[in-house]
Amino acid sequence: MKISEVLNESVLLEAKNPRTPHPEDSVFSGLGDAKDAIDSMYYVIKNPETLTIKWDGFPALIFGYNDKGQFTVSDKYMFDKGPEYLGTSPKFWQQYDASRGKSRPDLYAKLNNIWNGLKAAVGNSQGFFWGDLMWADQLQNQNGKLVFKPNTVTYAVPVNSDLGKTISGTKGGVAVHQYFNDVTSKPSPWNSQGLRGNKDVAVLTPNMGIDFSLEAPSNEVTKLNQALAQNSQLDQFLQGMDGVARMALQKYLGHVATNQTNLPIEQWLQNNVSAKQYRFLIGDGDGYLVKNKKQLDALFDLYFAIAGLKNDLANQLEQQVKGVEQSIGDKQGGEGFVFNTPKGLVKLVNRGGFSTAHFGKKK
Repeated sequence: MKISEVLNESVLLEAKNPRTPHPEDSVFSGLGDAKDAIDSMYYVIKNPETLTIKWDGFPALIFGYNDKGQFTVSDKYMFDKGPEYLGTSPKFWQQYDASRGKSRPDLYAKLNNIWNGLKAAVGNSQGFFWGDLMWADQLQNQNGKLVFKPNTVTYAVPVNSDLGKTISGTKGGVAVHQYFNDVTSKPSPWNSQGLRGNKDVAVLTPNMGIDFSLEAPSNEVTKLNQALAQNSQLDQFLQGMDGVARMALQKYLGHVATNQTNLPIEQWLQNNVSAKQYRFLIGDGDGYLVKNKKQLDALFDLYFAIAGLKNDLANQLEQQVKGVEQSIGDKQGGEGFVFNTPKGLVKLVNRGGFSTAHFGKKK
């Protein structure tokens, strides 16, 4: 199995992007980063204990005590602005929004419901916990299951299961995944310590106590080896375009992956780049992409080969999730998974499933 000669600690850095990256997008940073992204997926196959479920909650909340001893709940934008923007009450959130010309009354009501429960969950723990809000009203029994849909994914927990008994009667639930030592530190994966669920707010842990396992799919490995062999000139090809053109190609493939378009690249570009860029990339059949069609096809093959491995791993993991049913529309499955590596986080999200539904909902 030869994806790279030696599996090492070289992985895709989340720091390159403020959002956790899709491994396939690495091809637009060059062959080295693409190989790193592939190696990162082989890292998780060998180290599945680093996996966590990527909960599809909304909104993301960061909560803990400020340096004045006040309990605070903030979103990521408030948290990043500094200590004075940490929300000390639901009313603080209203005032903060009003200063920006916004209003979110539904959110203020949810914060009122869960505020004391979050505070009780933190207790005397130091630092800040980062998680996704999963529900903020008491869950109702629907045919023997407690059902909640915070965003795109619908979750169902059997009432008589251990988890069902834990969350029954609570006013809210939060799935915690990251931890900050203080407002200036970078987040690290939460180790499931320092929080205690209570009668008001349930705390869902990153992996639900599941011992995940993975196998490398031979078909996807073969496709990756073939695609890598065809991309020895990838860096030179990318360097022949400016950043705007590369971003356009990445956006196009993202739209293909999420079923937002089925147009050929030349038709899609007509409505998504400037006339100048279109002349350079396509022209009258003599543009850069036309002249370098062989390398463009090779880039596409590598992109989808990396995505193929990622999707296979995500599908393997979906079958192992127990205790909570996840579905998108009428299809089984959740948002995906995140795994921690020595150099950052990487996510396994099937963009043809969750992302397609997510973007379709936004439309």
